[in-house]
Amino acid sequence: RDLWALLALTPSVTTARFDVGGSQAGSQFGYTAYGFTGQDQILVEGINATYHTATSMLYMDYGSFEEVFIGTVGNGAEVAVPGVQSQMLGKSGGNRFQGEFYQDYERNAFQSANIPDRILTRGVREHSNELERYRDLSLNVGGPIRQDRLWWYSSYHNQKVVVNQPNFVGPIAGETFNTSLWNLSGKATLQATRNHKLLGYYQWSQKEQPNALPDRTLLYSNLNQTWSQPIRSWVYKAEWNGTLSNNLYAEARYGESSVSASHIANNDTTDFLTVDSGRATYVGGSPKDQFIFRRPQVTGSVNYFKDGWAGTHNFKAGGGVDRGVKWDGYLQVVSGNVRQNLNNGQPISVVLYAPTATHVGAIDDGPRGNLLSNDRMTVTNIFLSDQWSAGRATLNLGLRWDRYHSWTPEQRQLAYSFGPLNIADATFPETTYVTFNKVVPRLGMTYDLTGDGKTVAKLSYGRYGFDPGINFTSSVNPNQSQKSLSYAWSDNRVCTGCIAGDRIYQPGEEGNQTASALRGNVLIDPNLKQPTSTQATAFLERQLTEGVGLRAGFVYLAVRNQTATTQPFRPSTAYTVPFNVVDPGDDGAVGTSDDGSLTLFGIPNSQISNFANTSVVANTPNNGQYKTIEFALNKRSGGRYSASASVGYTRQHDFPAAFPNTPNGPFEYDYSIYSAKANASYTLPWDILATGVYRLQAGTNYARTLSVSAPASCACTFSAARGGSLSNTTVFVTPYDAYRNDNVSVVDVRVEKTVRFGRAARVRLFVDGFNLFNTYAAELISVATGPAFQRPTAVIAPRTGRIGFRFMW
Repeated sequence: RDLWALLALTPSVTTARFDVGGSQAGSQFGYTAYGFTGQDQILVEGINATYHTATSMLYMDYGSFEEVFIGTVGNGAEVAVPGVQSQMLGKSGGNRFQGEFYQDYERNAFQSANIPDRILTRGVREHSNELERYRDLSLNVGGPIRQDRLWWYSSYHNQKVVVNQPNFVGPIAGETFNTSLWNLSGKATLQATRNHKLLGYYQWSQKEQPNALPDRTLLYSNLNQTWSQPIRSWVYKAEWNGTLSNNLYAEARYGESSVSASHIANNDTTDFLTVDSGRATYVGGSPKDQFIFRRPQVTGSVNYFKDGWAGTHNFKAGGGVDRGVKWDGYLQVVSGNVRQNLNNGQPISVVLYAPTATHVGAIDDGPRGNLLSNDRMTVTNIFLSDQWSAGRATLNLGLRWDRYHSWTPEQRQLAYSFGPLNIADATFPETTYVTFNKVVPRLGMTYDLTGDGKTVAKLSYGRYGFDPGINFTSSVNPNQSQKSLSYAWSDNRVCTGCIAGDRIYQPGEEGNQTASALRGNVLIDPNLKQPTSTQATAFLERQLTEGVGLRAGFVYLAVRNQTATTQPFRPSTAYTVPFNVVDPGDDGAVGTSDDGSLTLFGIPNSQISNFANTSVVANTPNNGQYKTIEFALNKRSGGRYSASASVGYTRQHDFPAAFPNTPNGPFEYDYSIYSAKANASYTLPWDILATGVYRLQAGTNYARTLSVSAPASCACTFSAARGGSLSNTTVFVTPYDAYRNDNVSVVDVRVEKTVRFGRAARVRLFVDGFNLFNTYAAELISVATGPAFQRPTAVIAPRTGRIGFRFMW
């Protein structure tokens, strides 16, 4: 019962994780539509509740919504960005007191086991993907305060999930991963006059995960290595709408969406964090940090309906202002503020961090000045559209203007010193970084080919300017929330206080600096362009019989001028010294038949000072093309049943790991994804309703990777820097399409019966079965070369049963 469950059923939308009976409740995971990821928008009662450019600021009470709409492509001028548009409207009260109580329940005894022996031999613990307990409770009530004039509606939601965790190994194998969610929401509606209405809405959301994972691809042997994750979020609005004349309608609203998210390490150790990518281990303490993001906003629109101008017209004009505000800071990025990166026991690099907060965890730590990195993004927009119907054709014509203003207020920096990292107390002045202005067209046409409404062609074309998002300002802010210096590190230097080979960093052991996120080293390209997307769609819809329709079409998406943090003064041409490294192969063992050799490149140490590692946010050639063919069949409800099915196949061409800054890759690839969805409902005798859902999703492609350090004989500095990851030392050993994750195929069913009590009350009893055929698939695996290669760290849950009821009056 959440947004991601609906997305999983939407044609040509693929998700990074698969929920089975609530196994992923309380976890947001990425999703892709027609091959493109990101630039999504989530609206709650018309209020933008999107964090940055993709995720939801709230874990919402799905049971409180009256209507949910999901749009994927071909959106009109009202929509700013090219990704998935999700809109939710809350329930409203009426002249009759009404309500609903919902309760469902699961336990481990309702589950099977689905991890096969071949996976258990890889060290994955049996039953580690199973759910222990699950319950979901919600209560919705509403009614009149004054008949025909003032109504109210309120909802309470409480959900608890206890699941096993395959990432927990050794002494904590068998410990559970716990999630608690609860919401409180309310809505009031005032019919002020016959033509004017006022609405108010509020929803509070709270999430608690006491042992969340810093990295889902790694293994943990102590709960002290995890973090506590409390998240508080809310959304509210006040709205007026009115009918001003027979053909003029207007609306205006003010509101705000906000989130306060903390990560609090479950220990106070000052031992440095050690991450071994080849062994998939994480030893040490996690962050102590917090960010608060608020986006107060005002929006409005006017609709004018006109007949007689060569057809009928629905003109619409609107716009708004959204002032995004973010506070961010770390007491520690990792324990001891030092991260040591190893590969199969061999030191590769070390990163030193500085604190950027004086206190974390309180909901007002940002406004009180305790989170020292402050970002702003002010968005202004205007749109115009006309839905013009003439004869067999309906045209949707639109223009949209968006202005994105990225800036920061005055900020301060804490003094800090450790080894080569020395930061002075300082103040940063208010600064503007970039202002994007773009006008883009939106065009759509629906044409009745046969004149009887049974065969319809639908075409659309649109250009979209990307929303840079609040994290864009974070990336160019010289007062970075994660202040850091990154160095090559081999742990073999001889220096005062150093202990060679102990795998613990001591100041002086660092090699050449590979990246810096300090003042003076974080810049923005003055010629930066706004990223854009072009969409074109063509669909043919045909009514086969009464209530049955077929839809087939093609979707084209292209992305240009994407931005990333780069090192332009350390270009690919600076890497002139070749060296060879041994590739241990899939088995991760050196000296076996699958060993290979890689030739990589480094910068000569004698010339490293000529190539500054300054970080610059700039446009990169990280262009993408996504081409999809899709077929869908729909049978409307009638004759005791309804059904729908869709299948989509997408060819993708882009840089799956961002654009490289070095000749060491990774580069661009062609790869693919496909999916199929189906659902059907049938009313059995005695009015028992049976519903089935089928989901098939191809596993995503991936490459085997290897973390590399240059040998001493090279006398060079190695990097595999790429957009947004300048300290990266991991390379692709194989092409990106050399491997594919498991395909996921899941069947879910529900059987329900409604029993009435008198004229108004009724109870709906239901039994659910999820993953009915108990299929196995790994959702996340380790892709690093070594003994953990292809070891699953997340597995879809097995066959799961659920019971529940819904009492309505």
